[in-house]
Amino acid sequence: MGLDVHDMEDLGDLAGYAEGRVRSQRFGLAFLRLNRPLAAGMVVTIEPGFYQVPAILNDRANRDRYAHMVNWERLEQFSDVRGIRIEDDILITPSGHEILSRELPVKAKAIEALVQGYGL
Repeated sequence: MGLDVHDMEDLGDLAGYAEGRVRSQRFGLAFLRLNRPLAAGMVVTIEPGFYQVPAILNDRANRDRYAHMVNWERLEQFSDVRGIRIEDDILITPSGHEILSRELPVKAKAIEALVQGYGL
């Protein structure tokens, strides 16, 4: 696992790409940080995220480009939510994978109880 948050960023924008692979232009794939065959012993994170960046969301070109995919009016109902990320840490094994973060709580009440247990 990494030593720091986003520890590959100093190695360039496409550090996680195998030789010859290029950034996709497809919606939802354009900013992937990993594009290479997985091998036993690698640890990767699967991090589906939802982020609302006003500068991006309010850009007319983006609104026009994705008008057929995004319900902009519905999205504005959640304008106070800046981001949510759900993360799993996965060990690639010779026979498949192991979810290292399997035991971490994911339900709101369980997370709140855990945080309160630390006095946060």
